[in-house]
Amino acid sequence: MLLRLIIENFASFKDAVEFNTFPSSKSQSHESHKVACGHATALRMSAIYGANGAGKSNLLQALNCLKMLVEAETVREINFFDNPTFRFDAQCAYKPSGLAIEFFSNGNVFYYQIEFTPQEIRYEELLLSKKSRDLMLFKRENGEISINPDYIAKGIEAQFRDALKRIVRPDMLLLPYLGKYYAEESPLVGDAYSWFDEKLQLVLPASVHGFVPHMLDTDADFSALVNSTLPELKTGIDKLAVKKELIAEEDVKGTKLMRLIKSAKEHPGEPQATVSRNASDNAINVIYEDGNVYMKTLVAVHKDLDGADVEMPLRDESDGTRRLIEYMPLLYAIIQKDMVYMVDEIERSIHPIMIKDIVRKLSESKTAKGQLIFTTHESGLLDQKIFRPDEIWFAQKDAEQATQLYPLSDFNIHNTANIENGYLNGRYGGIPFLSNLKDLHW
Repeated sequence: MLLRLIIENFASFKDAVEFNTFPSSKSQSHESHKVACGHATALRMSAIYGANGAGKSNLLQALNCLKMLVEAETVREINFFDNPTFRFDAQCAYKPSGLAIEFFSNGNVFYYQIEFTPQEIRYEELLLSKKSRDLMLFKRENGEISINPDYIAKGIEAQFRDALKRIVRPDMLLLPYLGKYYAEESPLVGDAYSWFDEKLQLVLPASVHGFVPHMLDTDADFSALVNSTLPELKTGIDKLAVKKELIAEEDVKGTKLMRLIKSAKEHPGEPQATVSRNASDNAINVIYEDGNVYMKTLVAVHKDLDGADVEMPLRDESDGTRRLIEYMPLLYAIIQKDMVYMVDEIERSIHPIMIKDIVRKLSESKTAKGQLIFTTHESGLLDQKIFRPDEIWFAQKDAEQATQLYPLSDFNIHNTANIENGYLNGRYGGIPFLSNLKDLHW
């Protein structure tokens, strides 16, 4: 579970700004949304509102940057295009960007913080958060690295001290180095690294899941979820099916399938998918198993007027329907697993009634194990039957053009209040301020 994220001098964030999932004492509804995380408590849903350009997406971009840094190991592998610092204050260009995150993983609460430039890591620290005090697991500052010997396998402290100074360059992160290569010797650091690698997933506008055909073919529970949910959403699809065909390589030579076949043979048993946004590409998986190469193709099954099945390729479905299908692994993971999904523009291409029904189902679930955090403009989701006031956040620019974040629970909200109307009328902020159209001679 994500507990809080702090962003400083990154994109539209100037001074340190915090987003958190801690429940407010002023909000008492939806008790099932509260999840015990060691000594802390987190909320399993959050919606972030704000005008275009207010910085909602930058919050996700900051977390995506942190995830990429951890997975890449070195800051130089990240293409920042330009300095990621706050641009409306010239002094910020000479300061490092700062990201800090508190999260719950494998029974422990961790706090991880870095300060960085596009060339180097200036500061890095991993803490084990306790109720009364925090315990340092490692820290690096001014070129010096400190490791807590109480949380490292005995007998290798001296080896670590010597090796780390020689191997971990200024542009490298210590967390992935220890978490990936010394997970057995430092299991807590390994748990923290695994959370970024396995539990945290970001769904940005250009994101594609790509493995729905294989999941539908091999996971009966996932298939049941998909084929019970899609008909309820009135997409016209009766069910999704998978065609599994043996590929004769001589018949596909010179096509893009050969690249997938080559990759499938290098990773037996693992499905391969293209990364193209083309719908027909993303409805195909290739897998090598039992000495053969198979192609799995996703098809949408409709019913004609006589009730007979009519199969349609996914490319013939609408953008919104394809987007819903791509959300199915997300919904499944949130229900079944301890995962954190952060989605930018969750309503993109999807009818407001459909997206509200999906979010409502997650809100009402008493067994969902994961956490969903998303940005949106869809005011129809501002419903106290779906969200607690402390699960709704707003992004707004201040006089310095810097993004500020605050929850709805900062306001006095009665449990019967129509918060959608209040939001659209500007009571809570987080909306665009438009010029008077008469003044513009419209």
